[in-house]
Amino acid sequence: MALPSESHAWVIDHYLDNKLDGSELRWQSRSLSALASGQVLIKTCLLSLDASNLLWLSEKEDYLPQLQIGDVMRGNVIARVEASMHPGFSEGDYILSLQSWADYMVVDGDSLLGDGITVKFTPHPEIPLDAYVGTLGITGWSAYIGMMEIGRLTADDCVLVSGAAGATGIMAAQIAKAAGAKVFGLAGGSDKCEFLTKVINLDGAIDYKASSDLQQTISELIPEGVDVFFDNVGGEILDAVLPNMVINGRIVASGSVSQYGKSNAYGIKNLPLVTTRRLRMEGFLILDYLHQITGVLSTMERWLLEGKLMNKNHILEGLERAPEALQTLMNGGNVGKLAIYLADH
Repeated sequence: MALPSESHAWVIDHYLDNKLDGSELRWQSRSLSALASGQVLIKTCLLSLDASNLLWLSEKEDYLPQLQIGDVMRGNVIARVEASMHPGFSEGDYILSLQSWADYMVVDGDSLLGDGITVKFTPHPEIPLDAYVGTLGITGWSAYIGMMEIGRLTADDCVLVSGAAGATGIMAAQIAKAAGAKVFGLAGGSDKCEFLTKVINLDGAIDYKASSDLQQTISELIPEGVDVFFDNVGGEILDAVLPNMVINGRIVASGSVSQYGKSNAYGIKNLPLVTTRRLRMEGFLILDYLHQITGVLSTMERWLLEGKLMNKNHILEGLERAPEALQTLMNGGNVGKLAIYLADH
């Protein structure tokens, strides 16, 4: 097979300022060097769009080195090894990794094996590849670890999930339901709420955009109070949930997508309730739990094949649509995991 001589990538032109204007990224072609000893040529098959992409496109510091103007945008990808000069990789191997928004990349094999992020895997022949960026990917792993380990979920719990129609939210809600808990969701729009109650079979859902007093709306729907709040949104929604937490409730801080890219973060007014209600609020990064993923992935593949989990993705085709996908992500226009297919599937 003839190997490509160039790659195409999205490069950061400027940072976003509170909202996307569509010009933050620019398309660029770059020459690919011949493989040297220890290197691997990988082809991006699927590009995952996540809330962290908005954070990385801003000037805010986070848990990874900040991307600079002129750098290639990064994201979670599924890639296939097209050629290898490294003993740890063979042509046809698949990896889940944090890589550039490019169709082809030449990477160092030792760096892949030692970065603490990249996971080699063999896709199940009866499972679509895009399931491994959603239900069976980092999104699903985060929901599982967050709900089961950070949230310490039990079957007796009453659970509320914010961003419940988003990628992580859908998974967190399904996992809680599978464990026997009573589960409610917060989402933006009546269609999303109908999806949550009729397709995911949640016990109830709230359209936060249609509520004039979200704190009161939650209280009316869940009068017994919330034992576990799986929060993907933060900001005003977190503030509205805090008064509805039971004593000794648990808050899983999975993300704060409502605050990403904003220069002035929302100040939580009800934070004193963490003390008076004796709440435990804990954040986490899936990067700290990757050593558990082999077992988690095997279990979740089995659940998916048994119909206990569903794979709900919002799929676009072609790397050139990445800026459009970012806008969809920021506006909350996706139901399920937002991803882009690059390779044949």
